[in-house]
Amino acid sequence: MIRMTEELNLIWVEGQDCAGCTISLKQASNPTLIEVITGAIPGLDGLKLVYHPTLMFEWGEDASKVLVDAMDGKYDPFVLILEGAIPDETRAGNGVYCAIGEYEGRILKLNEVIDALSKRCAAAVAVGTCASYGGVVHGEPNPTGAKGLRDYLGEGWKGGLGLPLVCIPGCPPRPDNIVQALGHAVLAARGLAPPPALDELNRPDYLNTATAHEMCPICGYYSEGVDAHKFGETGCLGALGCKGIITHCNASKTWNDGYGGCTNTGAPCFGCADPNFPDPPVSPFFAKAPVTPFVTETLKGTLGHVKMGLERFKGRTI
Repeated sequence: MIRMTEELNLIWVEGQDCAGCTISLKQASNPTLIEVITGAIPGLDGLKLVYHPTLMFEWGEDASKVLVDAMDGKYDPFVLILEGAIPDETRAGNGVYCAIGEYEGRILKLNEVIDALSKRCAAAVAVGTCASYGGVVHGEPNPTGAKGLRDYLGEGWKGGLGLPLVCIPGCPPRPDNIVQALGHAVLAARGLAPPPALDELNRPDYLNTATAHEMCPICGYYSEGVDAHKFGETGCLGALGCKGIITHCNASKTWNDGYGGCTNTGAPCFGCADPNFPDPPVSPFFAKAPVTPFVTETLKGTLGHVKMGLERFKGRTI
């Protein structure tokens, strides 16, 4: 484990992405990015964001040199953070699909940087659906052969401290999801917290146990059998293509600091946190979700309500 007094570097690399996860990161409120970087949170002090193409002061070859030095071990120990997917450069022929810098005439390809850093990092975190599972650039027909970090490194990959890859899906993920999951990974690396419990897709359990449907602030309309059939109508958004019933995500309830959230603002869930995004079953975006989950939930709910109703006839001793 990394000693509390030891500085821990953060290296955030962007691949095939839109920087939406970075924009989301800057909106975090519990805690804020500033609180984390300045060491205001106990256990997270001593962090240094040495590389982030959007937020760092260095640019050009000065920025690329940080990556080169990191690959040479000059920033150990560090946590590797990836935003965006990784292409298959063997398909590029004489071209390059994803160059993230240039140093002394050498093009720094994303896959080469990831290959080197993943062998040195203390832990790794994939931020966003693109970095986790391939996301938008992985969608059919996937011309660049894009992959998420989970597939690229292999399901059994572990960092230098024996910690598995942590995936934070979403396009982009909810801001606090990013900061809290990163914080947990850092605390685990320092031995101040147990490793995060992950599901079979490397997602933290505490962020992905419920579906967007289960956490939806307007799911009461579904229980009442009230559907919205056009935008602006009051009711469940399932008839308008909401994929919340098949998507594990907590962003529907609130996006940030009590505000926002997809269905909370009248937009159906598009399933952006699903590992298949943007392909079926979460697409086409406005097509209805598969009927089986709705039928299953309706049957379970009906039987459950009958049981609950019968329980009301029983006396209760106080």
